[in-house]
Amino acid sequence: MTDSMRFYEAEQHMERALSLSFQGKNTEAIEAIDKALECDPKFAEAYNKKGDFLFKLGRIKEALDCYLKSKDNNPNIQNNYYDLGRTYLMLGEYDNSLENFNIANKMKPQTDIHAFLGKIFFEQGNYDDALKSFEVVLQEDEFQTMSVYYSAIILLQKGEITRANNYFNKIIEKYARLVRSRPNFAEGYYYIGKAYFYMEDYEKAEENLILANKYDTEEISNHYSFDMFYSDAEAFAALAEAQSKLGKTDEAKQNILKALALEPNNKKLLDLKAKLGY
Repeated sequence: MTDSMRFYEAEQHMERALSLSFQGKNTEAIEAIDKALECDPKFAEAYNKKGDFLFKLGRIKEALDCYLKSKDNNPNIQNNYYDLGRTYLMLGEYDNSLENFNIANKMKPQTDIHAFLGKIFFEQGNYDDALKSFEVVLQEDEFQTMSVYYSAIILLQKGEITRANNYFNKIIEKYARLVRSRPNFAEGYYYIGKAYFYMEDYEKAEENLILANKYDTEEISNHYSFDMFYSDAEAFAALAEAQSKLGKTDEAKQNILKALALEPNNKKLLDLKAKLGY
């Protein structure tokens, strides 16, 4: 087979993989993209897309490896640095995340990169800079989900209850529309539940977080929605926290223990367990 024939066949497998992923068939998409890489082992764009498919399945470290391979084969693809930024962020490697987002922004400025920068600052406890970054995004798009959600949390901490609740209601309204059309959309119920929790409506928080866990699938252990993410363990922990507020001690204890069974060394979960008194 000539090089041109191999490249053509690789492109065909790539197109099939993209079509499968569009249908939500990401496991099958990975199989198709692997065939593309067999035809052309230096196909940078294929490595990048394989990373996307793995990311959607919550296989974050494998996705990272694919994005790094894509960058090694073509360091001029801006999307590699963007994807590396969000993947390192999800892994808690904030310095690496910041470095790659800065490179991506220099190559092609994007407003949503400021949302990710805000999330990095948020996770580092730098709430003032986080809020500034989110405000850059919200000036252009007042409904950008991640900026709205984390701005609400920061405003709540600052005591700006009315503004915070206005933002939380935007999150509830957005995801409520989605779960009406997709009744098994676990991520929608999770963020509705979290918003209600912050607004101290613990009954609605529990109701939605129960559904978030009910509609979870074994195939996905890390959930990604509108640039926000959480793990299965965090879903159990969120439910435990809401149930604790409702005085449902036994149920709360069971769920925080389920969370720790999945991530036994997660400091945030261990701190929550201690806070709940279990």
